[in-house]
Formats: sequence, structure tokens, C-alpha cells
Amino acid sequence: MAKKLRTIPIIVFMLEALLRRLPQNHPKRSDVEEELSRRWAGFRGEQSLDYYVESLLGRERYVVFHDLRLPMSNDKFFQIDTLILSPSYFIILEGKKIAGELFFDPNQLERTLDGDVDIFPNPILQAENQQYFLAALLEKYSIPRLPNTSFVVITNQNSIIKPNPDYPAVAQKVIRPAAIRTKFELVSSTYPKPILDKKDFQKITRLLLKLHTPAWPNVMERFQISEDELLRGMYCKVCKSLSVKRIKRFWRCAVCKSTIHHAHIDALIDYLFLVDSNITNKGFRHFVGINSVDMASKILISLNLPYIGERRHRKYKLHFEDLQARLK
Repeated sequence: MAKKLRTIPIIVFMLEALLRRLPQNHPKRSDVEEELSRRWAGFRGEQSLDYYVESLLGRERYVVFHDLRLPMSNDKFFQIDTLILSPSYFIILEGKKIAGELFFDPNQLERTLDGDVDIFPNPILQAENQQYFLAALLEKYSIPRLPNTSFVVITNQNSIIKPNPDYPAVAQKVIRPAAIRTKFELVSSTYPKPILDKKDFQKITRLLLKLHTPAWPNVMERFQISEDELLRGMYCKVCKSLSVKRIKRFWRCAVCKSTIHHAHIDALIDYLFLVDSNITNKGFRHFVGINSVDMASKILISLNLPYIGERRHRKYKLHFEDLQARLK
């Protein structure tokens, strides 16, 4: 069964929030749009990979983890697209949705598209490194060593995988999604003997879920954008403008007159994604364009957010899961 499902990466939401608050003529806007497009393409490629993996469910006792991010040390992590775990072995799948002609050599991946050549890290080595790090992590927690392997799955059906006779790992390790089943059956027949008993198998499953640490990238720093460059206001999902105002007891768009429920919560999520996980009354007023100290205070207090400090020194703590739950 699938123990960890794949979800939309948090960086996608962050990039969308950044685009909502960047002026149309901002010099970094096209870079952000390109990055968002690339992230969506990667996620959809991983979803297509998941379809083939899920078709294997029920064939024998094993579990699947999608999009795991596990610690190598206190401040370093490694990420696994898809992990298939059985009592006898584990398999790592590294999905890549890359268009063009793909040529793998031991040091890099060369992609030729429309006459241009781009260089990427070698995903075969990436997946093999993930094998190594995961085996070391399990050993650290006294879990019996499992045989393991990995494959790079090219999910873009229009790409061309060019052979490299000097690098035999390409033929062995680089596959299309439809080949997952046959590779899975080959590994199963190669390692038929269970290594983990039921107790160890349950232990490793709980451990991986516990150690999973979602990434929280800093997109503002990545694109070298300061808070002062962001547009202020509350976002209207109907007409796509930052024009929502508090009118009596409702949030209404000054442009299209739509009532926008939870506009203040959406704004706090944007602030969390782009600025900080702590917010003051002054910071909230500046970000959403409210002049009234009392109105801002009533809004923040009504949400029962955890906080530290008192009066004008009060800082409210923002947590994504909590804010997201309030939108439902």
C-alpha cells in the first residue's frame, strides 16, 4: 500500500504566491514564471510515474513512499522520488520529465533540444547516492541491511534516450514507465528471501514517516527579491487583483465586487511563504494595506494564533497546516 502519497510541492505554492505579489513589469517575473512552469512539469511527470507504480499494488506485501526527504545529518537531507519497500529489498525510482535527445555519460546528462545543448547532473548517480544514503540511515537505526537497486524513469514520452555503449548503466538503469513492472518482477525474483520480519518491516515504515522533513525553501532569497518589492493587499481569486477590502463584516473585492471568504487567511499564508513565520500587527497592516491598528488586532486575535510577547511587541506564529485547515 502507499504509505506516503505525493502532494504538490510547497515551492509551487510559494512561487504562485510570489507571482501574485510581483508587479507585471518586475525584472524577475519571467524567471519566477519559468521556475513555476518547470516545477509543475516535474510534478506532473512524477504523477505519471505514480500511476505505473500504483498498478503494482497488491502483487505482494510491500509499501510505497512518494517524495521522501530524509536526514543525512542535522542540517543536510536527501530526497527520494519514489521508494518501493518490501521485506526482501528496496527499489528507488528517480523520475525525470525531460524533453529532447538525452545522452548519459558517467559525469552528466546532456540534453539536446532545438539545437541547444543543456547539461544536467547525472540522475543515475543521483539515484545510486540515494540508495547509499538510505542504506546508511537504516543501518544507523539497527535495521537489517536490505538488497537494493534504483532506476531512472524518463516520463516524457517524446524524449529520445540515446545509447552509450561506453556506459552500460544507461541500458540497465534508464527506463520508461511501462518497464517498471518487468524491472520490479526481475528484482523480486532476484531477492525472493525475506530479510525483515513483520516487526522490523513495521519499524522501518514508522521510522521513514517520522524522519520525513518537508523542504521549506526561501524563494525571496533565491530570486533576490526584497519584501519592499512586493505588492500589498488582499487577493481576489475571481478577478486576480489585490483589491479585497473589509466592508462591514465581509471581505469584498473593490474591482469586481465579489465576496472573498478567508481573504485575510490567504494573505497570512502569502506572508508565511514569502516573508516570515512570525507576524506583528504592524507587519500585517503593511502587508495587506490596512491602516487601522484596531482592525488588524481584531483580525489576528480572532484567529487564535499562538503568540509570544504582549501588546505592540506581540508576534503571532504562523503554521501552514493550521492556516490551510481554516480555509476548508
